[in-house]
Amino acid sequence: MFSRILLALLAVSLAWTAPKKVTGAGRGENEDIILNVTVYADPQSVKEILGDDLGGHYIVAQVNVQPKYGKEVSIDPDDFVLRTDHNGDKTGPLAPNQIAGRGALVLTSVSGERGAGNDEPVHSWTLGGIVGAGSAPVNPGGYSGKAAMQQSDRDNPIKKVLEAKQLPAGKLDKPLSGLLYFPMEKQKLKDLEMIYGAKETRISIRFK
Repeated sequence: MFSRILLALLAVSLAWTAPKKVTGAGRGENEDIILNVTVYADPQSVKEILGDDLGGHYIVAQVNVQPKYGKEVSIDPDDFVLRTDHNGDKTGPLAPNQIAGRGALVLTSVSGERGAGNDEPVHSWTLGGIVGAGSAPVNPGGYSGKAAMQQSDRDNPIKKVLEAKQLPAGKLDKPLSGLLYFPMEKQKLKDLEMIYGAKETRISIRFK
């Protein structure tokens, strides 16, 4: 009897301390396509869908594209933008090679307290590789700090997973699903807006 009570109390304790998942779904359409999107906006949810939380610095979107009336449409991940009302930041998705390729951009956060006599910041993380020589580093939402390039002799194993699950670019006339990886963190669902396409064909999606 006592052991049952103890297990029940433990279960309640774990339920209270477990981090709340931040996921939401939204839908939008224009004359050519219907988009159904689910966003995973916290590290725990990202880890469940990828097996890795990407350092806690990404929002992942599951995008289902459905062409209308049997039309052939062109889809490109670069046509998607994630925006937050919190501070107006917006970003396009990163390619797997940018996130887990051999060339990596190491970001060092300047947030947090420093210890006495310690010039090292409290937080640091890696934000993928850079596309091509001379391209500008991507700044994730809310980030403020220093950046430096770091080369590795091998790709991160998560790269293959990101590539396999990524929303592919190309033409389609049947429903297609895939993931997009946005360098943004610590956002509330009510603040997020996904924007697809140019002004004439734009789709805006909010999440619940």
